[in-house]
Amino acid sequence: MPVTKTDMRIVLIHGNAGASIERVWFPYLKRELESRGYNVVAKTFPDPLKGRMRYWLPFLTDVICPDERTVIVGHSSGALTAFRYAESAPLLGTFAIAAHHTDCGFELERRSGFFDGPWDWAAIRRNQRFIVQFHSTDDPLVPVEVAQELHQLSDSRLTMMEGMGHFGAFGQEMDSFPELLDAICQELESLFRAEG
Repeated sequence: MPVTKTDMRIVLIHGNAGASIERVWFPYLKRELESRGYNVVAKTFPDPLKGRMRYWLPFLTDVICPDERTVIVGHSSGALTAFRYAESAPLLGTFAIAAHHTDCGFELERRSGFFDGPWDWAAIRRNQRFIVQFHSTDDPLVPVEVAQELHQLSDSRLTMMEGMGHFGAFGQEMDSFPELLDAICQELESLFRAEG
């Protein structure tokens, strides 16, 4: 069934360590997407400090209720949530910002539950039409090598940037993200054109 702008949703998911959907570039992205006619869902997830899968995945599944017409824009642990969801259920696609697939040596990440079992990358790829990944060469938390390996595993389209750190985490000033906005709009408009 063709997907149109009016029947799809874009869900924004922040990262952990006390992050919120009301900080950094999320308000900008929500405002700009809504001004272009998109239905945007932006909620602060429970347990935002530790970002544990046992709370985040049910919140996504039972409260937000994504489906094959849903695009997730996930920052860090938000991308992990999108990937774990797509292991067993369909999405339209994922934009993964500062994403990773290992705990990168951090205890908070190790205890989150996202890495307790192996990833089903075949299902993650099969259950969505696209994965677009953004990563910065100076990310202090997720090494470039991890991002490149994730790119291979997920078959994403990877955009490498410079000087973006972890894209607004830990007090970094970043109140807009036009590159991400443009990528979302281009990807979706291309999809709409293809489905005619």
